[in-house]
Amino acid sequence: MKYVIAILAVLGIGAVTLYFYSDHQIEIRLSEEELLQAVTKKLPFRKTYLIVFDVNLDNPRIMLVDGTNRVAAGLDVMVEAKIGKKPPVRGSVDLSGNVRYAPEDGEFYLVKPEIEKLTVEGISLSDSERVDEVLTKALASFFKNRPIYTLKESDTKQAAARLILKNVAVDGGELILTLGL
Repeated sequence: MKYVIAILAVLGIGAVTLYFYSDHQIEIRLSEEELLQAVTKKLPFRKTYLIVFDVNLDNPRIMLVDGTNRVAAGLDVMVEAKIGKKPPVRGSVDLSGNVRYAPEDGEFYLVKPEIEKLTVEGISLSDSERVDEVLTKALASFFKNRPIYTLKESDTKQAAARLILKNVAVDGGELILTLGL
């Protein structure tokens, strides 16, 4: 009997939630600082690419540009070749990407990151192209499995919002995520 009551209670809550949010949209506004805190928790990031390159990413920056649906970010980078005697390449990378929502986990990911600007210390053009290739792979790998934001289960509005992402926009220095059915 207890199980039947529990199941009915869960179904009732689900039905009320679905009814309430079926005609409503939920808007979540995230500041640069909130996004920065979420990304900072996942750094530093270290990984080896193409067998010979160690890549380190750290010290993130987040920039939200009004009128876009993209998140701009920056990271300090260090690329070190495991072979040869060349010193590590240090610099910074600025990138931007779209936002993808995974409703099953309530997580938002940066996808299709594009390098906007790469600044590195004293390397040749041919080395620059290799560093760009390695960093593009590293950035895609980093953001693929690390959300830039996760809905908070402790926030009732956000917990109920695991719906469909309807729109992504940047306005007033905030990332605006609109969810609904």
